Amino acid sequence: MSKMSELSMMLDDLIACGTKLAETARALKEFYSSDEQEQPAPDKKTSGKKTSKKQEAPAQTPDPAPQPEPAKEYSKENVRRILAAKANEAEGIYKAQVKALVQKYGNGGSLTDVKPEDYAALAEEAEGIGHA
Repeated sequence: MSKMSELSMMLDDLIACGTKLAETARALKEFYSSDEQEQPAPDKKTSGKKTSKKQEAPAQTPDPAPQPEPAKEYSKENVRRILAAKANEAEGIYKAQVKALVQKYGNGGSLTDVKPEDYAALAEEAEGIGHA
């Protein structure tokens, strides 16, 4: 493969990544702005009138602390896919780091030795390789 066609493929991938990032940002903005619109501020003038329980609840309780995002559930196949993608990324320069990471979580050095409860931590660390 020539250098120009390889560069062209990399640029196409970069454009696709940027497009996906912009779509994600728009979706997040829409999601959070729609939450603000759905929760109207309580009106002090109507406090003497009967109100529904839905309107009273926010006025009676303080805002709860933001809940941590629930941990993602990973299957062995998902983790294997993530590890393979990272190992093959950038012409395989992360292959040794991926192998060391698997050895860290699975004492035998194989994904079959990794405990299912460690899949999430392993996947998150693998996704962080090359971004530090």
